[in-house]
Amino acid sequence: MTTKERIFQSAEKYAEVLAHIPAALRVGSGYLRESLAVRRAERWDTRTAEARLLPKLQQLLSHAATQVPFYREFYRDKGYAVQDFRTLGDWKRVPVVTKQDLQKYPLEARCTPNAKGPTANTGGTSGSPLAFRLERNATPVEWAHMHHIWSAHGYHVSHLKLRLGGTYFSHGEPLSFHPRHNEYVVNANCPMPDVVDAVLELSDQKLFRWLHGYPSLVAEFAHALAARRDAAANHFVAHLKGALLGSEFPAPVYREPIARVLTANIVSWYGHSEMALLARETAQGVYQSLPTYGYAEAVSADGGGGQRLVCTSLYNRVHPFIRYDTGDRIAEVFTGAGSLAFRIEEGRIGDFVIDRAGRNVSLTSIIFGRHHAAFNEVLHLQVRQTHAGHMSVLVVPRSLPCDAKDVMAGFDFAGVDIGYDVQVMDHPIRTRSGKLKLKIDP
Repeated sequence: MTTKERIFQSAEKYAEVLAHIPAALRVGSGYLRESLAVRRAERWDTRTAEARLLPKLQQLLSHAATQVPFYREFYRDKGYAVQDFRTLGDWKRVPVVTKQDLQKYPLEARCTPNAKGPTANTGGTSGSPLAFRLERNATPVEWAHMHHIWSAHGYHVSHLKLRLGGTYFSHGEPLSFHPRHNEYVVNANCPMPDVVDAVLELSDQKLFRWLHGYPSLVAEFAHALAARRDAAANHFVAHLKGALLGSEFPAPVYREPIARVLTANIVSWYGHSEMALLARETAQGVYQSLPTYGYAEAVSADGGGGQRLVCTSLYNRVHPFIRYDTGDRIAEVFTGAGSLAFRIEEGRIGDFVIDRAGRNVSLTSIIFGRHHAAFNEVLHLQVRQTHAGHMSVLVVPRSLPCDAKDVMAGFDFAGVDIGYDVQVMDHPIRTRSGKLKLKIDP
């Protein structure tokens, strides 16, 4: 057991007392300020929102064009002059940036010189990895907005959560207490029936109020719980207040068992690792962006193929995302007060691979829930599985020739009971309709 795990184990003894620590002390400096800003924005009309948005965008654009090598060269090559941006109506003339544009430049060329911040990465279900940096205050900004979304559905930080994500423990225990978020985290190495047994045993002394995690894993938990059909399972469900579903699109195949077995109070939101946009679900399948977090747009796709979701982070000056094409296809519902409401036309549905014991393992967790060193050398990534316990990782490298053994050494699948090999490809594999999928057919 690691030192961190020992500390968390000790904290579990005082969980009921620690639960009442305010969110501001849990998250850190800046949380209260951001929380207040989010609440104030609820009262903005369109005129107020635009008056606040314009100077922010002007300052961000000027900073990127003068300080960040990528944007300076990108705008020069596109023939765009930032001084032409005077009104919000001019914003549509700012060139859209794609992940492929950013991948052509090393990380340092995409960042403000000498600026410090945590490194993160993204791949999404498109399987195209990108490393980037975040502001140092990214955590309080993120949690102020997340808690704003959750609290509208009854959540409070004193409520105990059960989190089902891609967390793998070095020990064999099915659950581990995490004091910062007042939650028990599920060991992804454990079979789901064993997890259910551990949760129900614990719920004799503690009341779980929320489930939080990938929709695919929460749905799997729902199926395993439904198989019990006993008093303990009924007791657990009776005290639930809701389910917080993130990181994957809550497809009907996941949403239905969660609502039927666990709770109808389902909280869903749209976000991504780049932290350029956060949107809450206001009606089933309709997401509305938070104007204090990022500026969202619906931009017509080339060739008349609907609309693309384009967004601008209002906080990140370390590694700016300006008019960044998320790669998601959407349908605009309405725009107003600096906010975009939209439906996702091509959602992010979780894929699984099967380990040697026959268990489902979420690709979201083992691929993009970890910062693999290989991401720095790879332009695109997909996974194929022909039999349980083994997967092939198909990569398109930044440059050829490329040694598959060198790329393979850059992946870390520790704690996952799956063997793997790496295959170097010239280009990613597309579906018949031209779409790119993370998990491809055998």
